Amino acid sequence: MPRRLIRRRRRTRHGNEVEELRPSTGRMERPRAAQGAFYKSGPMLAMPDVFDGSGSASRKHQAGEAEADSLQTVLPVTLQVSGKGEPSRDSAKATTIRLEGRTDADFDGGSFETQNVRVSAAEGCDACTEGDPCVRARGILVARYQVTTDVDLPSADDFPDLTPCQRARVQQAIDTVLAPHEQQHVEAFEQYNGVTRTPFDLTLCRSEFDSAIQSMFDDQEAARRQDAQDDSDRLDPFHFDVDIDCDEPPEEGESSTDEAATSEDGGNPEEPAETPEAEPESS
Repeated sequence: MPRRLIRRRRRTRHGNEVEELRPSTGRMERPRAAQGAFYKSGPMLAMPDVFDGSGSASRKHQAGEAEADSLQTVLPVTLQVSGKGEPSRDSAKATTIRLEGRTDADFDGGSFETQNVRVSAAEGCDACTEGDPCVRARGILVARYQVTTDVDLPSADDFPDLTPCQRARVQQAIDTVLAPHEQQHVEAFEQYNGVTRTPFDLTLCRSEFDSAIQSMFDDQEAARRQDAQDDSDRLDPFHFDVDIDCDEPPEEGESSTDEAATSEDGGNPEEPAETPEAEPESS
């Protein structure tokens, strides 16, 4: 696009005036004297309201200001928020009690003796000598066994924080469930009790007879004790929980529901109730 040229006068060094053409800078400059009073006042920081023909502010400008005022009234400056919750406390209380018992057994180890022993000369022994001959011994080994048991059961007194209703439940469980179970342990251990009679027929050096009878008895006693212990062990582990979630019965002197209902119906509590006649028993 061609630039516009303007004519300007300037004075030379010798005082002569000359005319020259220069390109325009893109805006028309007007002498300050030709400017109106509005522009002579200097630069403006904001444009004034635009007025229509009636002299009032334009509707568009008024609507913009109203919307801005509305936003400033409704919206907060920031959206930061803080607060604190309500403290609380909770607790849990067991509604069951675990009960366990214990039964101890003391085995006496047994005792034995030989009866009706008959001894005769024999052959076939390897290490016997003339002073310790080979013999045949026949007879009966009599053994006696005894066990003592001790049952340890808990008691409702072991739980001092229980209410009367809860104590009753615990004691009932001890008497009807735990005690019978421990009695089963007693019966298992008491299988050890008794007397046995075991025949024997041995061929050995005479000096070996006592140790042979002792070894026979020891094996018998160990097997008998182990059988009793195994029967007891098969009953365990055993424990159970008692439900102690119960309500206390009303105390003496409290009105029952029926008595309260009678009073509300207008009845006279002082009048004794009629006793029905007893029916005769049939023969």
